Amino acid sequence: MSVLTILTFQGHKLSLSFGSVLHLYRETYCNMPQPLKTFLGSIYGAIPLSMRYGKLFNEYTDRFKKFEESDEQYRQDFVYHKTLETLIFAEKNIPFYKEHFQKYGVTARDYKALDDLKRFPSISKEDIKVNLDRMYSRKVEKPGARFSGGSLSVPTKFFYPLYSSHIKQKACAMYTLAKAGYKYRDKTLILKERDVSDVQEDTYWKYEPADNYLYLSSNYLNSDKFLLMHTQAKKFNPKFLFGYPSTVLSFIAMSKQFGLEALKIKGVVVSSESIYNVDLQIIKDFFGHDITVLSEYTHSERVVSAYRLDFENYRFNNAYGLSRVVDDEIVGTSFDNFVMPLINYKTTDEALGDVVCFEGTDIAKEVKNIKGRHEAYLVTADERLISVTTMVGGQHLPYDMIKNMQYRQTQPGKVTVIIESSTEDIDKDYVIRGMIKLVHDGIDFDVEIVDKFDRSVDDKHFICRQFLDIEKIRNKK
Repeated sequence: MSVLTILTFQGHKLSLSFGSVLHLYRETYCNMPQPLKTFLGSIYGAIPLSMRYGKLFNEYTDRFKKFEESDEQYRQDFVYHKTLETLIFAEKNIPFYKEHFQKYGVTARDYKALDDLKRFPSISKEDIKVNLDRMYSRKVEKPGARFSGGSLSVPTKFFYPLYSSHIKQKACAMYTLAKAGYKYRDKTLILKERDVSDVQEDTYWKYEPADNYLYLSSNYLNSDKFLLMHTQAKKFNPKFLFGYPSTVLSFIAMSKQFGLEALKIKGVVVSSESIYNVDLQIIKDFFGHDITVLSEYTHSERVVSAYRLDFENYRFNNAYGLSRVVDDEIVGTSFDNFVMPLINYKTTDEALGDVVCFEGTDIAKEVKNIKGRHEAYLVTADERLISVTTMVGGQHLPYDMIKNMQYRQTQPGKVTVIIESSTEDIDKDYVIRGMIKLVHDGIDFDVEIVDKFDRSVDDKHFICRQFLDIEKIRNKK
């Protein structure tokens, strides 16, 4: 392997950017009165990202660009050295990895070629849940706590670099979105993540001036409030639409039901759920065949990143983290995470179709499609559809006490949350209050705690045991 100058975080550990600090107070900002938020957000949004996030943002952006434009030898050398860096740090600073490597008879010194990563043991979400206290370090940067998406059947807590990780994520997002022609602060309609409804005020949208986003409430897409929401969207005149595949398809279905013309947009960006060619075709048939549909693949653990344009293959960004395909499963190794590196981390996401790898390795460059979380819905009493993907996050459930979980629904407006746990100390009322915060109204929740429940081999796709006819409800007149 040739010697490369590889970006590492150590040279920046004391340099906290303006943007990364303010990101910690994002929820405070989002909850401000709209006039104050518009004033502050407009000023903040006008600051170029390179100034807001500092030198590290530009270095990550340059890294991704150079990696994609360089020859095969450069890419292999880069991946080798960043992987070695991760292995050395983990072995030296993380007790779990030191013992884990010893158990399997390997050390960082045994990593001499790209394909040697096969010799190192993999880890699962269950490994993290059991060994969390021994899997992270405070030596380089302050840890921040996150949970893998709460819509997964195995919610998992983990730690990440509190300041630098957000800068890397922002740089990667901007680099990827540019593939669809997006430029920062292009007017964008958002159908994901945050519920912004205020039933008392009869408003189901909220403007976010810093990023120039108009959020529509995903929880009310399938309701008679859609006309109000669509009017706001049309007035906003967005250039792009970002959402989950499920919410974008619901937006299209409701537009058709009300006989509304498609918004004149340049592109659609979908993420967080599996998307298939039939879904892509529906999106392009509705918004126009000349638009670009960009499908993002990322996850809360911030290990692997990939994107797909229209019907092309997914392309892995191996300058972000190393992506392997092992027995059709995507297995990742993180780069630049000097708090809680993840090595040979089993994502439980499935690579579909032919995989293109670095020669002589299972390190993936491209794959036809990725099967991750699929679209699933809860149904309110008035038959609104609420995407299970919006039920993410670690603030509304005592995830530290939860081994696995499922939603089960047999009638509109009533949902049972089944929690597999080794303790009965879980406060059911606390769980119910958290669920109500997410959906606001329309669903009565019940909580059932069990020692163990039946799980499909494909757990991620059975987080929601839904016995209602979703398509019939979605297409009702």
